[in-house]
Amino acid sequence: MVKYLDPESDFGLPRRRKKSPNLAARRQKNAELPRAEALAAAREAALRVLDRTAASSSQIHQKLTKAGFLPEIADEIVTRFVEVGLLDDREYAAMLVRTRFQERGLVGRALVQELNRKGIAPDLQQEALAQICPEREAQNARMLAEKKARSLHNVSYPQAMRRIGAFLARKGYSPSQCRQATREVLADRDFETE
Repeated sequence: MVKYLDPESDFGLPRRRKKSPNLAARRQKNAELPRAEALAAAREAALRVLDRTAASSSQIHQKLTKAGFLPEIADEIVTRFVEVGLLDDREYAAMLVRTRFQERGLVGRALVQELNRKGIAPDLQQEALAQICPEREAQNARMLAEKKARSLHNVSYPQAMRRIGAFLARKGYSPSQCRQATREVLADRDFETE
């Protein structure tokens, strides 16, 4: 079947999301506010973000500038929040590493990617990653490998090795950890010979 697209219509094409005129107007308004009003509005916007979720100073700065506040206003708000203890990147990074490790089983480079996305400085990243000991990491790799192995049915040994290894690699485990955990889990399972 041939599909013909009418250049006058957008039938069959994904719709583009239009920016709301309200958002553009709000950004313009925030950029034009006098300094005192801009600081108060930016402080309120930052507090609303922190009421919903924890965030890094980089994320707050980014949200404020995206909302149309001048970069120097965003800098001043972030600096003030750090001074009074509302923003603490070290604590935020440690919390993020703990929760991502416990809830999703992420380690290594997967956690580094997550921390980079959140705007955490490299020295704070290393400090936060140090809280995961190698024994817990190996134990977690084996637990995740067992979980993945239970979901595999009617696959050969090489297929199971590849699938479990790839699953663990996406979680950030090193190739040696992936191989070790996979071999341990698959050692006592029966596979059909081809």
